[in-house]
Amino acid sequence: MRKRLRGIAVAVGAVGLLAAPLATAVPAVAAPGPASTPATALSCSHAYSNKSSGTARLIGNNVNVRTGPHTTCASTGQLNYDDGVYLHCWATGTSVYGDSVWWHIRVNGTS
Repeated sequence: MRKRLRGIAVAVGAVGLLAAPLATAVPAVAAPGPASTPATALSCSHAYSNKSSGTARLIGNNVNVRTGPHTTCASTGQLNYDDGVYLHCWATGTSVYGDSVWWHIRVNGTS
């Protein structure tokens, strides 16, 4: 099942739950990284230079918040249906359900 953030296809990203979460549309069990790229080669420390902003609400449950833009990056928690997030900027990373855009987010109600 493909999960979406209010019309935005999600492989969503951020860096660290309170500092900057990354949410991805992969349920509790993460999909493996690309077969041609070893997991150790994918960095979970990533620059987000593509500036954007906005808000979104999740349409889906058990959406992982990750430390970087890859499914191999550690999950720091999960978001669920109708949770609100602030979108700060984006980067490309591991493709999830055909989408490789990851958003740097902040969960509504957190700093």
